[in-house]
Amino acid sequence: MNRREFLFFKTDGSRKIAELSCEKLFVHYQGLSSGFHQAQEEAGSFDEADWWAGEPPLFIASIDTEAFFRSVQSEINDVDSLQVLDMEWLQQGDFRIRVETLLAAVRAKGSDVIFQTEEQVT
Repeated sequence: MNRREFLFFKTDGSRKIAELSCEKLFVHYQGLSSGFHQAQEEAGSFDEADWWAGEPPLFIASIDTEAFFRSVQSEINDVDSLQVLDMEWLQQGDFRIRVETLLAAVRAKGSDVIFQTEEQVT
């Protein structure tokens, strides 16, 4: 998981603040759900291979969506405030439920959850 795609951390005095982009989180979530995952980089080059070698077996490293959202939750576990951006991306059924569950866990820890509208961002 590359949290820099959808999470941005900053501080305001002693307060830890995280910004969560629902748009970028949704794109990452869709990638996990699609069945297409990043394959392990292959060693060597085409020129080094024998002409008869063929393709090596594909090794796919993937993470399931439960583990993915657990890792996101652990990343934002100690923030004082979570700012949620791009809320229009929360229209999707299963994705919305997962994000709402994530936000409920943040609130349960005593952190603020702030929904930013487009007017507040610009």
